[in-house]
Amino acid sequence: MIWYRTFCVYADSYIEELLNLSGGPMPINKKQLQRLVKFVAMLKENRYPNCYSFVEELRKDDLYGNKNVVCTTKTVQRDILTLKNDFDAPIEYDPEQKGYYLKSKGWDFLCPLFEEHEMLASVIGARITEDIMPEPLRSQVRNAVDFQLTNNNPDFLDTAYVKSLMISPGLRVHIDKDIFNAVFEAWKTHHALEIEYMDSGDRTSKRRLDPHVLAFRDGAWFTIGYCHLRDERRTFAIHRITKAEKTDKTFKPDSKIIDSVEQDGPFKYKNYQNVKLLCDKSILKSITEKPLHKVQKIEQMDNGRFSITVPVVPEYEIMLKVLNQAGLIEVLEPPSLRNQVKKVAEKILSLHKGN
Repeated sequence: MIWYRTFCVYADSYIEELLNLSGGPMPINKKQLQRLVKFVAMLKENRYPNCYSFVEELRKDDLYGNKNVVCTTKTVQRDILTLKNDFDAPIEYDPEQKGYYLKSKGWDFLCPLFEEHEMLASVIGARITEDIMPEPLRSQVRNAVDFQLTNNNPDFLDTAYVKSLMISPGLRVHIDKDIFNAVFEAWKTHHALEIEYMDSGDRTSKRRLDPHVLAFRDGAWFTIGYCHLRDERRTFAIHRITKAEKTDKTFKPDSKIIDSVEQDGPFKYKNYQNVKLLCDKSILKSITEKPLHKVQKIEQMDNGRFSITVPVVPEYEIMLKVLNQAGLIEVLEPPSLRNQVKKVAEKILSLHKGN
């Protein structure tokens, strides 16, 4: 496999020599069009695809999406020639990144007409955006899909059908469109932000923030990044930002921050290790369908109940799960979590002692 990878990298670097050998426009079939669209998307996302890495991406699509678009590295080379010769794509090879990039970010791939399932994906995406995105992104996405619809007339498009697709919860808080746009542009272009922020206690502070992540959770948008004031990763609710201005200072996206948010979520909750619960059999299906952790162990008990063991779980999540199940879950381990559940339960009981 190592020699194959090395060969593909060298093949990418020599593809320029093939350009002058290319003849007239190449005919495009459905599979090639799917490959071209995916390759252009990777270029636009600055992922520096090469022939080898792109073939691996196609293998994943075949494995998980059953798209049947896998091909050889030579076919990818021909696809790149098609983009350069027939669509004037300003594609260049970067020896340091060992992949291709767009020399001009203003180039657009004038893709042929969409098929019905592709338009369905666009319309569904726009519908979801209407539920969770604030302005001006909401209108921008909607306008882009409307532009696609001017050249495509799918039979499925029925107003009642589209409106019946709903996201719950959608956007629950009001976000100033200018502030969201400033945060979004800073995230997109990797520029630092100067913000004024009001916390949950109505205390206002001024911060300089490098917004590495945008995240939507529980009906609200958050930005997570490096806070220069606190000199650490912090999470800010965008609806609590009262002023935001993009600066001319840039930053490099931090993979550690991005990976930590992807793994643990936007908030740094206290975690409990090696949690063991005793659950009523009536919630077995629910626990199985929505696991507390991707690695969880379930054991059937003699009394009809079952135990569940997870290596780690945030305090917020496990407390919410135990209280929501109203007595159907007993915490066995660790003792600290069991005591915390007792403490909260006693407080709830004390509040409801009256008539």
